[in-house]
Amino acid sequence: MQSVPASLLRTAGFAGLFLVMEIGSRVAMAPHCCVHVVWPAAGIAVAWFVAQRGARVRWADPVALVVVIVAVNLAVGSGAAVAAVCAVVGLVQVGVFRWLLSLGYRGRDGGAPRLRDLWILLPVAAGAAAAGAVAGVAGLWLATGAPPGPTGAIWFFCDAGNMLLFAACALHLQAVAAAHRARYGSVAAGWSRAVRAVTGARAAEYTSVTLCALAGYGFVMTAPGVSMVFPLIALTVWAAVRLSTTYVMAYNLGVAVVTAVCTLHGYGPFAHLGSPDRAVLIGQVYIATVTIVGLALALGRDERAALTAELADEKEQASRQAQLMNAIVNSAADGVAVHDRDGRLTMHNPAVESLLGRIRSPEVTDACTFYGLRHLDGSPAADDDLPWRRVSADGRRHSVDLIVRNSNLPHDRIVRYTATPMIDPNGALNSSVVLLRDITAETRHRDELTSFAGVVAHDLLNPLTTVEGWTETVEDALAEVPEHPNLAAARAGLARVERAAARMRGLVNDLLAYTTARDAAVTLATVDLHALVTDVADARIDTAMAADTPTPTFTVGDLDPVDADPVLLRQLLDNLVSNAVKYTAAGVTPHISVTTSSRDDTVAITIADNGIGIPAGHHDAIFDTFHRAHRGQSYAGTGLGLAICKRTVERHGGTITATDNPGGGTRFTFTLPAATRTAPAHDLPRDRRPARSLSAGMVLASSN
Repeated sequence: MQSVPASLLRTAGFAGLFLVMEIGSRVAMAPHCCVHVVWPAAGIAVAWFVAQRGARVRWADPVALVVVIVAVNLAVGSGAAVAAVCAVVGLVQVGVFRWLLSLGYRGRDGGAPRLRDLWILLPVAAGAAAAGAVAGVAGLWLATGAPPGPTGAIWFFCDAGNMLLFAACALHLQAVAAAHRARYGSVAAGWSRAVRAVTGARAAEYTSVTLCALAGYGFVMTAPGVSMVFPLIALTVWAAVRLSTTYVMAYNLGVAVVTAVCTLHGYGPFAHLGSPDRAVLIGQVYIATVTIVGLALALGRDERAALTAELADEKEQASRQAQLMNAIVNSAADGVAVHDRDGRLTMHNPAVESLLGRIRSPEVTDACTFYGLRHLDGSPAADDDLPWRRVSADGRRHSVDLIVRNSNLPHDRIVRYTATPMIDPNGALNSSVVLLRDITAETRHRDELTSFAGVVAHDLLNPLTTVEGWTETVEDALAEVPEHPNLAAARAGLARVERAAARMRGLVNDLLAYTTARDAAVTLATVDLHALVTDVADARIDTAMAADTPTPTFTVGDLDPVDADPVLLRQLLDNLVSNAVKYTAAGVTPHISVTTSSRDDTVAITIADNGIGIPAGHHDAIFDTFHRAHRGQSYAGTGLGLAICKRTVERHGGTITATDNPGGGTRFTFTLPAATRTAPAHDLPRDRRPARSLSAGMVLASSN
């Protein structure tokens, strides 16, 4: 914001310019008292107050305006009453103009007018001129005691045209100056750069328009008997279409000055159209026409040029973005392909051909045979197994691991296909994006590690059994030894051996379970989930009662049947329930609830507990092998239980997540395929099951 001295200096500068114009117009119009206080003073006043919208000293501008108007009117002998009326008219005009301008005009980039803003400035200028004309006519009537005749109409047309021209000039020059300061550091530097940027051909065009205008208006305004001035508007059109807006405004200003001065002094075609009032009125209509035509064409051209430049810039940015994306996609080690709804390959990066050995043409529809795709068990893959086919069918993301075997590859390759639906702006699924990743080394490494873990675990069972057997034998032998000072130490050492052996057996069993969960064949059957959960809960209740620990309570909802491997599913449920019981704070009775929800062909099973919960940041990591969220606390474990759960769920095509239970504890949710038959394959329907007594701590809750 400008300082107070700078604001006062600008006020003084505008007041001086207004004073010069006011004196000049009064001298020029001395013989025509009926048209006093008109052009160009009203336009200068509006431009003054528009430019000073952000002035620090707001009272200085209206005070200076009133002082100049009163002083000039008194100097030319208009009288105190007329001077007061003119001062009021000046304040009304600038006040109404600024008020109307604030309602509708927003500008662009610091106030530069657009073509749309011209049609806003036009009614603003008309409204301010009308208010000034009404106030002026009424004031003069009261001051002189007689109606002022046609002065009101002249006042309106003169002031409206001039306020439009000068206000547009002020707004435009403000915007240009702000742009030059922002870009080049100063207005002078900006103008210098703009002048140097003008080419020789464009400079010649500026010169041609100026000379033609001087010659045309000079001839029309001085030659006797010439009344055709409107063809000169063609020069305005030429300037507005070809030259800068700043020049067009200067050109319009020059035309306005020449037309007004010549008309007032009896020269030109308008001076011979009747009375001086009529001549001035028609001349001002011509000035307004030239102003509107020139501004409309120039601002419209600027707006089109700005839009064209913006579109070109956006096109260039889009082109660079596309090139960058192409470079990224083409340099990626993973393959990226796009398939349409019919399964045709429409786009791919070089990595796709490198991974698959060959690229099929759009005419080849059997991708499985063309690429030699097989499941990990060696069976041929079917077309319906391909993830992009599944995406086209249900619109959801799908992933599958397949073996690629064809003559273009030196060896079999395991590729993970992940297909994601591509939705168009109308919400329709037209294509799918498929990401291909070579997981051959990863899979082999995991297979070798898992096989090694299974072999090691199996081989450790024999020596572990020997350790446990001899420990039991030694314990029996110590029971028959008479009391001795070293007997307690021997029994304590033996107890430590037993605990170590138990931990070792737990680790070996978990390793074997993990290997089973990964490698065992999955035999799907329709499982009565309610019966299976009840059986697992009964076993946990019996274990707690036998160990004299807090007996857990269970809330089991009306569970939906699922398609799953009964053995693996029981192991999954037992692991999750075991975790829920184990990770419960001391002195707290474990409470576990089991519920399900169905969506399409999937059942989500939720197991919630009131345990100690999972530390922040571990909700995903707990499913990694050997990860323990409560390491160092008094909760034993190997860190494989949840990894086994995750592997079991994934082998059924589902997902498993862990979240905080709103009531405290943890909530595990995993998904399994919904049962394809309404009744379990290995159980009677619920309404045909025999009645059974409830185990201690069991609560059966219906979700209906």
